[in-house]
Amino acid sequence: MKVEVFKLFKEDPILLHIGLRRMDRTSTLIHSDTLFSALSNSLIKLFGEEEFNLFEKKLIISSIFIGLRLTNFDILFLPMPDIFLKLPPEKHDQHKKYKKVQWISLRGLTKILEFFDKESLLINLENLEDFKFLNNKFLVSKEEFSEINEEIEFVDTILEPKVSIDRENNNSQSLFFQENILLWQTKTSNNIEIKPFLYFLKEEAPELEKIFIPTLNLFIEEGLGGERSTGKGIFDYYEKDNIEIPNEGNFEITLSLTTPKKEEVNNLIYYQIIKRDGFIFYNQPMGFKKKTHYKVKEGALVKSPYIGENIDVSPIESLRVISYGKNLGYKFL
Repeated sequence: MKVEVFKLFKEDPILLHIGLRRMDRTSTLIHSDTLFSALSNSLIKLFGEEEFNLFEKKLIISSIFIGLRLTNFDILFLPMPDIFLKLPPEKHDQHKKYKKVQWISLRGLTKILEFFDKESLLINLENLEDFKFLNNKFLVSKEEFSEINEEIEFVDTILEPKVSIDRENNNSQSLFFQENILLWQTKTSNNIEIKPFLYFLKEEAPELEKIFIPTLNLFIEEGLGGERSTGKGIFDYYEKDNIEIPNEGNFEITLSLTTPKKEEVNNLIYYQIIKRDGFIFYNQPMGFKKKTHYKVKEGALVKSPYIGENIDVSPIESLRVISYGKNLGYKFL
């Protein structure tokens, strides 16, 4: 299946704050429902609510992931699947190292799923020589690593001092440290330039062609996450590309934050559940909090087909608030 890839770039280091139900914490993964909300607000500013029903019905997107631009190619990272890795006995001492991995390159994912055993539902990773650590959280194929040839750091969370303000009297209350995500450009010891970017996948949808690109153009100016007025979450430009991902298979790795349909619950095999809530933003803060709900995190192993669904999380009848929960999955076997 051909999917569109939208790569988000900034000339300066990328700095983001994605709220995690607390002012001082940030999520290191930008979920698909956050992306959908930001795109929807841009869509409604441009076209009004008339186009939203079509947009909500036809749009299938992944969450936002990390990419690296090298001289000759880009590396696209995806969440490490929630599948137990069984290493050869002589390599068992490396199990803790593999357990810390949070991201795997698209090429690495293709390779690692070749070792999946559909009977035991495990990855019997017989040949570790196919993979290399870019650092303790990122795993790539040996071919990708050969271009860089050393471990590198390019993303981290940083702390920024902040002062909380009392809403009633506007007086400062206390000092706290806010987490932000920082991605920075770097060079290897051999002077190879490495530029990080963010990206998301989108299923092709001809019906959305006239409205999606204008919406995306406004989205990169409006930004993503908190404190956009200070430059956080703002991008300078984007690039569009196309890649092929498997469209057939008995299993899928989820690439979106998903809400399974009732009939799909039994399709879940290995997964993590996360809590979602937060305040409603509809071109401005609305003062209402979304209904608390729970979703299946990206990287889950599920039986195919697994479609997921969007749900209404508004606390009041007069306001419709859609939380994105559809799946864009990587199918295999």
